Amino acid sequence: MAIREPRRSVPADWYRIQLSRDDYEGGEVSVIQGAFQQIYIARNAPPGMAMLGAVDEGGDGYCVYFTPSSLPHAWALVKAYSAIPHQPPPRKGLVLISGDTSGA
Repeated sequence: MAIREPRRSVPADWYRIQLSRDDYEGGEVSVIQGAFQQIYIARNAPPGMAMLGAVDEGGDGYCVYFTPSSLPHAWALVKAYSAIPHQPPPRKGLVLISGDTSGA
């Protein structure tokens, strides 16, 4: 009997949450970070599981990015914020919010 690969239930792309200036100034990044950090700790700090952030290109808001390694663990959080698939973010201005960037 052949061993089959498990079916992936989440995509392998980066995901982005776009926050407005009001959301950012209101502390929404801290709320997302707290939820992410709880998942990260509960999953024993998986390698490459990271949440990063940067001011958006227009300077009017803030973007939160999730690495592909985060998705098997934080998929419910990503969906709850209606995050969208995204190319890897530009490195300029990108900061680690939580997690491990070894796989980023």
